[in-house]
Amino acid sequence: MADYYVEHGRNLPSAEPIRARLGLFTRFMEFEQGQGLMPSPLMPDQIDDKMLNRFRKWGVEVDMIVARKKDGQGNWIDGKKRKRKASTVEESIIQLKATLNHAFKNRRVRYVPPLAHKTRDQVTSVSTYRLSIDALGELLDYSLKGAGSYAGHGERLLPLRRYLIAGICTLARPDAIFDMSVDRDREQWMQNERRFALNPAGRLQTKKVRPVLPVVDLLHSWLTATDEWMVCSERTSFDEKQQIEVVEQIGVGSVRKAWDGARDALGIPGGFGPKLIRHSMATILANRGVDLVQLEMALGHRVLRKTSSRYAIFDPSYLSTIRDGIEDVVSDLTRIAGPALHAKLTQKDENVVVLRA
Repeated sequence: MADYYVEHGRNLPSAEPIRARLGLFTRFMEFEQGQGLMPSPLMPDQIDDKMLNRFRKWGVEVDMIVARKKDGQGNWIDGKKRKRKASTVEESIIQLKATLNHAFKNRRVRYVPPLAHKTRDQVTSVSTYRLSIDALGELLDYSLKGAGSYAGHGERLLPLRRYLIAGICTLARPDAIFDMSVDRDREQWMQNERRFALNPAGRLQTKKVRPVLPVVDLLHSWLTATDEWMVCSERTSFDEKQQIEVVEQIGVGSVRKAWDGARDALGIPGGFGPKLIRHSMATILANRGVDLVQLEMALGHRVLRKTSSRYAIFDPSYLSTIRDGIEDVVSDLTRIAGPALHAKLTQKDENVVVLRA
């Protein structure tokens, strides 16, 4: 597994998920070897389906995911525990098979056991739950006001609001949303052409394609009010020398805590993460009659040939029904949660300077 990661996995865009998947199986080996249930060292030909079934059960029920939080003294302590999804464990099995094939290809082992992994349909229950326009409006309103009378909700929940805006306007997967930046070196925001490339310059496309999308007015206003990362928090300080307030934007890699608070407050069923925005927007647009081929392209499920895509993305008709559909959704959301749609920086006093994080 170490050879696979060093020689191949770390060079892929999915390097971090690969390391996490292999790490899960490594912890399982350490657990079983500590219990005397697995030989040490473990050889490839000793891995069988019975062992994988034990791994599936252990990964869901024993090696729980533990949230980390700070106590009153600022020390990190364990918080709530939750079970890992069966699909996540299955990804580790698929990754393990890839490592074995890599070792066989490089003549480090003579035999690769015929291991069977389960399909996504076998380990993931089909869910039809989606957020309606009204529910999206409630989420946006929560991201501005929060719950209760605490005056700092808007600032604390700004990353969540930025995530929601990006998700509604791009239909992107969470990892792509957290990767959205206006940094010119990343070549993502084509401001004059009103296009945004979810895949930054230098990053290889994976099977989960990140397309180029048209930028609707709402997203344009937030990108204009962004210094670097679309999903970010803000820290305000006072510059004594210049006698002005300085706003520093700081990129974040997760909105899980804020999302969980919103989910509990608004009654969204457990088990649904921020990716629900992507699924809900796809359903809303499909029900509103957008071109389904364009919808597949916007979701990254259908890809134009490389030579065609270079020219197509600048065509005024490129994903035009998706652009119009999103604008239509934004129009409805404006009536429901208008204040939450305004980029926060445009509401600040003019005597504010935004610094690069």
